[in-house]
Amino acid sequence: MDFSERFALYKEGGMINDADIEDLNAVIDLFEKEYGVKLQEENAATFIAHLCAAYGRLVTKEEVDELPQAVLDELVSLDTYDLSKEILKKVMKVTKNPLNETEQGYALLHINNLIAQFKENGEWHA
Repeated sequence: MDFSERFALYKEGGMINDADIEDLNAVIDLFEKEYGVKLQEENAATFIAHLCAAYGRLVTKEEVDELPQAVLDELVSLDTYDLSKEILKKVMKVTKNPLNETEQGYALLHINNLIAQFKENGEWHA
C-alpha cells in the first residue's frame, strides 16, 4: 500500500504540508528509479514516518537526541554504510527540506535497515 493515507492524516494534523509531501514522493521515486525498490507502508513505514517527523521538527525547531555512539560505531562498521551515505546524499539532492546532522544520522540508520531488508528479501536491484 502506498503512503497517501498516511500523508493525508499527517497533513490534516498539521505535521506536514504539500511541499513536504512533494519531498517524500521524490524520495520514494528515487528508491524506485535508482535501486528498483518500491517503498510502501509494508516495507518503509518507519523511514517515511521519520522523514515526516523530521520535516515537522524543521518547523517547530524541536531537537532530537543524537544517535548513541555505540549505534553510530556499529552503523559505520557495516558493509552497507557507504551505500547508505550515497543514498542519503541523493535524498538530500532531490528534496528541498534540509536535514540537520542529527536527523541525517537517523536517516542513515533507516536507509541501512531498508537496504538490509530489501537484500534479505531479494528485492535490492542495485
